[in-house]
Amino acid sequence: MKEKISMGKKKRWIAVCVVGVIVCAGIFSFIKLRNGKKTVNAGNMKQTTVSLSKMDLVESVSATGTIESAKSKNVSASVSNVEVKKVLVSVGDKVKKGDSLVKFDVSALEDALSDAKDNLEDTKTSADNEVANAQTQLSNASDTYSESVSNNAKSVSKAKSSLKSIKKQVKSLKSKIKKAKDKQEKESLQQELTQLEEKLEQAQSTYEQAVSNQTSGNRQNKSSVSSAKSALEQAQSNRTKQIKEAQKQVKQAQENLDKCAVTAPMSGTVTSISVEEGDVYSGGTLLQIQKTNSFIVTTSVDEYDIGDVEEGQRVVILTEATDEDELEGEVTFVAPSTDSSSSTGSSADNGQMTTSSSGSSGGYEVKIKVTTKDKRLKLGMTAKCSIVKSEAKDVFAVPYDAIHTENNESYILVKDSGTETEKKISVTKGMESDYYTEISGDGLEEGMSVIIPSDKIDETSDSSSDKDDKAKGLSGFGGGGMPDGNSQGGPGGGQGGGNGNGGSFPGK
Repeated sequence: MKEKISMGKKKRWIAVCVVGVIVCAGIFSFIKLRNGKKTVNAGNMKQTTVSLSKMDLVESVSATGTIESAKSKNVSASVSNVEVKKVLVSVGDKVKKGDSLVKFDVSALEDALSDAKDNLEDTKTSADNEVANAQTQLSNASDTYSESVSNNAKSVSKAKSSLKSIKKQVKSLKSKIKKAKDKQEKESLQQELTQLEEKLEQAQSTYEQAVSNQTSGNRQNKSSVSSAKSALEQAQSNRTKQIKEAQKQVKQAQENLDKCAVTAPMSGTVTSISVEEGDVYSGGTLLQIQKTNSFIVTTSVDEYDIGDVEEGQRVVILTEATDEDELEGEVTFVAPSTDSSSSTGSSADNGQMTTSSSGSSGGYEVKIKVTTKDKRLKLGMTAKCSIVKSEAKDVFAVPYDAIHTENNESYILVKDSGTETEKKISVTKGMESDYYTEISGDGLEEGMSVIIPSDKIDETSDSSSDKDDKAKGLSGFGGGGMPDGNSQGGPGGGQGGGNGNGGSFPGK
């Protein structure tokens, strides 16, 4: 009797549980319908359908950066402690290459140039006089030398002739003495010979002195000529050096003045000015000129995605200013390390180009050239970019959970709208994005109702919640979120915010 009562209670408990399950199933189905999903029961498995359509799939890396000028130059001057007399441009002004930008008070520099030029003229006059004097000295020394040579030669010749004559007389007198027979005559001739020999000795001495004078005089005068030549060469050398130094001072003064002529190194728009009238300029950037019709985006990609980024890749760009219009871009630089960038900022002399790069810590700098021209773009705007890794255009695609695999073959299940029967269609999988997979095969038609198990949808929603959060970065771009019910996803499907994989551009 106790066993029967116990069995009766057990049956009633099972009946209550069954009713509860049915009620819960009804509530669950009601909630599913309230959420806009078309859910049907196929045996014990709940199902959701999506309409098969063609779309563009894109696998991408998402990144956010700043719109910058493709060409920018900082203008500076190589002068110091000069007062700014006038700033000739304002921020926003368009300038052409060579236009005057800033005027300095150059009165002191003009005076320095004038003084340098006066000094150059004085130096030339003084140096020319020194050279002229040296040339006169050389001319006088040369004349003296010539006269000395001539006079000394005459003196030597005269002394030599006199000596020769006396020697001849002595020889003749000695011959007479030898022939004389009278003693008194010999004595007289001997006295005459003695006197003549004294004259011969004097003539010999005179001749030797003349020769000595000729040698020493010529040597001395020749030395004077040589010294005069050296003095002339030194004067000429000094003239060259002095004039060159004076010319250098003039050139330096002129360069200092020229450096104050600040002109535009390129055509563009003045985007910033760092000085104003009355300031004393001591170096640094005066103003900045940028191209405002040619842009780049500087961004950062983390190490997880940087391996998929390379120069030449297509980029789709969105900004708040351009609304949902997609702009085209191209990757032009990928940093080889987290510490490197395409350029470094530095001041430049009177318009030498400097481009400041914002290297990102913890990521790799990437530069993207904006190839689409759009007047709405402005410097400093935030740009959300999708760097395209691969893409497939106008292809059938379904959520990846709609694809089944059996015996290494893939297929989808479609529902006949009239008979509610299921049909298996074999497919070949192609490109995959975060949520969609490209399919191809015989029998695929636009508008087919593709079956997705609802529990798979729930699992996908739970497991991809992080991806959904990322996909909220910019609505309608690159994310390719999972569709609800029969929806096909918006144009673009939602972009991954920050850095990460974008996904697809479903819908057409």
